[in-house]
Amino acid sequence: MPDGFDAEAYLLGNRDVDAVFSASREGMRITLYEAGNKSAAALNAIRGAAATLNPASAMDLEFVVGSPDESTFNSLGYVFLGIISFFLIFIVSGMALVRERSGGTLERMLMTPVTRQGVVAGYTLGYGLFAVVQAVILVLFSTYVLGVTCQGNVAWVVLVMLLLAISAVSFGELLSIFANTEFQVIQLIPIAIIPQIFFSGLIPLDTIPYHLGYLGYIMPVFYGCSAIREVMRAGSGIEAIWMYLLVLLAYTAVLSILNSLALKKYRRI
Repeated sequence: MPDGFDAEAYLLGNRDVDAVFSASREGMRITLYEAGNKSAAALNAIRGAAATLNPASAMDLEFVVGSPDESTFNSLGYVFLGIISFFLIFIVSGMALVRERSGGTLERMLMTPVTRQGVVAGYTLGYGLFAVVQAVILVLFSTYVLGVTCQGNVAWVVLVMLLLAISAVSFGELLSIFANTEFQVIQLIPIAIIPQIFFSGLIPLDTIPYHLGYLGYIMPVFYGCSAIREVMRAGSGIEAIWMYLLVLLAYTAVLSILNSLALKKYRRI
């Protein structure tokens, strides 16, 4: 590497690069963005090549985000926050709407002058209040009780989890409209929720075979967990997560429109 080369700045500006290897008279150094499956593979490859050239050479390891002795739970805590936030709200909102429809509450509501858009907005705002409480409790418990490190402002994490939970409300409403029983909502979990876990950050998208990683770009959990990761791991602010927030808002808006159209099966107005 040339003199004055900043490996950390290079990795921050080139997020598709897994590792930077540098050698000098003082020894060799490997700089990784953060710990992970791809980082571990790159690290093993570099160490194997260096050992072949000079088995006795010393090698330093440093991370741009995190540290080599950091626990796996701490480095992946943001993933669990996003998944739990989305999953719990999806189950509650989806099953509640099915219960109200099977009990006749939805039909009676639609007999009043209230619009379909009003019904969707009411459910979204009602469960959105529950989402606020859930987001605050999850973030505070994980940060101050479980000890998950948050490098950025906790308020941004709460905001991301709130938008992610509201998108889960809209997602649960859409699926529950086509479910006849609460058990059918549970049966939809392997199709609607489980695949999203693979795109939450546990597995790098470019390592998923057959280019299936591109499916992550249509799933809200990917954007929510990516935003939480930027705040908790990299200490970023709104300048780094505004695009993720915008996508979550757009996702909720599209689902709300679809929910309003789907309610036509119960009343045409």
